[in-house]
Amino acid sequence: MTRFFGWTAPLALMFLAGSQLAFAHAMLVHSSPADQAVVHSHQVSIALSYDSRIETRRSTVKLTDAAGRPVPLQVEHSAKPSELNAVARGLANGKYQIHWQVLASDGHISRGDVTFTVAAQ
Repeated sequence: MTRFFGWTAPLALMFLAGSQLAFAHAMLVHSSPADQAVVHSHQVSIALSYDSRIETRRSTVKLTDAAGRPVPLQVEHSAKPSELNAVARGLANGKYQIHWQVLASDGHISRGDVTFTVAAQ
């Protein structure tokens, strides 16, 4: 019986340590605009901040309108290694969705969406 417990404890520790690594994705911690925000301008600056360093060259940010059509974005360089930035100009009033996908420096891919509405006068 002690042989059983002798090898199960190290195995359990390896399993728990491995499961922590499996959840090491870069997670979105802040977005501007915030999810479900109403923006009162036809120009929107997008800033997506993550909880860890991302590989910006292998990460993407895209914008679509309510019909799912792509909207042009000007991707901008960020001084922070954990942030993606872009600007959308000339947006009509309506709903938009930011689609992001990032590659964390540890090799894990995360993706998600942020929705906002333009209600400019």
